[in-house]
Amino acid sequence: MIRITPYDVLFFRESRDFSAGENHVAESIEPMPHTIAGALMGILFEKGRTDLINLEIKIKNPQEWAPGFSVLGAFFDLDSKTLFRIPMDVVEFNDEPALLEPHETSMGKDFLVAVRGDERTLHFGPTRGFLDANTLREYLEGTLTPGDLQRNTGGHRNIVKPEEIYERETRTGIGLEASKTTREGLLYRITTLRLKKGAGIDLYIEKNEEELRKAMGDSGVLKLGGESRFAGFEFLERDFPIEIKERVNIKGGKRFRLYLATPVVVKGNSVTEFFEEEVKGARVLRIFTDRPLPVTGWDMVKRMPKPIRWALPAGTVVWMEAKGNVNIPSKLGEMKELGYGLVLVGKLH
Repeated sequence: MIRITPYDVLFFRESRDFSAGENHVAESIEPMPHTIAGALMGILFEKGRTDLINLEIKIKNPQEWAPGFSVLGAFFDLDSKTLFRIPMDVVEFNDEPALLEPHETSMGKDFLVAVRGDERTLHFGPTRGFLDANTLREYLEGTLTPGDLQRNTGGHRNIVKPEEIYERETRTGIGLEASKTTREGLLYRITTLRLKKGAGIDLYIEKNEEELRKAMGDSGVLKLGGESRFAGFEFLERDFPIEIKERVNIKGGKRFRLYLATPVVVKGNSVTEFFEEEVKGARVLRIFTDRPLPVTGWDMVKRMPKPIRWALPAGTVVWMEAKGNVNIPSKLGEMKELGYGLVLVGKLH
């Protein structure tokens, strides 16, 4: 595992230029896996290890390219604990967490109820934050209760809010010409992320980690995100905190959850069709997600942004039912080698 600790603010956005009168405001999103993988490749290129980037391999479709190493996923870390996006079928009402459960009317119509203890309601909203590995494991095993999310034995909430990990900072700048003179009409504003004390990014490698470590060294400095801000990195002997099975078998007739531990780059235009194609023999019951994330990059050869792909955000939950025996792979979608597509299977009562 690679622990990354930024020295300054971080800035992640679409690969789109600022322009006068439009596109002059940029809100930083949370770090995307391929951006962090790209920072590693920058170091490898500088050290002449292009064999780990696979630059010498010629392929017909550039979108099929993959590096010589594989990233399992990138996650926020707080006080040496890897954090996971809270599942989106965990909601809240009256400012406290609740779990969604499916119910059926006497007429056979399905609907959702938010449940917390003896309380049940049809009125609920989304919740934001992260869970540690132990709490997420209980969620996947079907033993988590809303009470577990409110307070643990130490008196602290098990839900880690984003503002406990980072804060947003707004900065204003002026566009410059090549001559370093002010570019007329180009005043821009960016919102960056500054990680709090004890926070960092955990990058788990699933293929060729030892070779990567030999090439990069045990620790060092990399450039990360827009404006190439510096961050320290260190290889640590730490396994992924949740067991990953190459395939999970589900018997026919069983219902189950798919939890997206990292964003999933979707192929095609229908999310439902995508999951039913990736998990053959199962049908989608419900999908709990948020706005899709643009996955972009900069084409160094053509000197232009790469075509945009779209990813469902981490924390997305898909309820499915197996029509027959199904085998669920550990990763779905595109760009799996760059840290996308990691799914964990959970119980659905």
